Amino acid sequence: MTVLLNMVSKKEKLELVAKSDDMYELTLYGAIGESWFEESVTAKNVINEIKKIPDKVKEIQVRLNSPGGSVFDGITIYERLRQHKAKKTVYVDGVAASIASIIAMAGDEIHVGEGSFIMIHRPMTGIYGNAAELEKTIDILDKIENQMISIYSRKTGLSNAEVSKLMSEETWFNADESLDKGFATNKTGVEANLRMVASALKNGASWIKKTPNLSALKKKDTDLVAGLKNRVEQFLARK
Repeated sequence: MTVLLNMVSKKEKLELVAKSDDMYELTLYGAIGESWFEESVTAKNVINEIKKIPDKVKEIQVRLNSPGGSVFDGITIYERLRQHKAKKTVYVDGVAASIASIIAMAGDEIHVGEGSFIMIHRPMTGIYGNAAELEKTIDILDKIENQMISIYSRKTGLSNAEVSKLMSEETWFNADESLDKGFATNKTGVEANLRMVASALKNGASWIKKTPNLSALKKKDTDLVAGLKNRVEQFLARK
């Protein structure tokens, strides 16, 4: 759930590891912003970790698993990642929900695990006060929502109206749906499988080059074989 108010933090699951001279891995697991209830990741501490990354680094891999949290912390993390000159590759390892899905949009590539989810919805908060205070809060929420719509729309290529409709209620995307709607660029595991097939084709696995007897297959199986063949050919043709 995206909230506007921060609360006192108990724990933080934030880790920066140098995988090589050119690539660092940043793990963000837990609620975004300070929380009483669970492990959390604050914008301040994420920024401190980002500052430790040498300028020569070419890629930052972000491992993300979060139910969301503070909208302002989330937006700050998104902006600081997006502004970094290194390539950002985001891996949604479990869930990128609510404002955590905005953080995911900082990725030049966004990989969603086969069992992982991205969830978006309208920002929300809790408040008490008089009518004027409530109206002011509504105005703030509308501005935040428009900002989020703009980020999603720019990344996915969907229209503002379509994104707004998807946000009108909690919308959960599995890996395939994330790809279909443009919230992800890759499904974790698919690339590796194609690479293995491509390697087999290049290294003389003659059996895999043989065309199967399509007449003996049902139409569903025929389409599956044809689709796989097309994807492998596209993979091999990439530069």
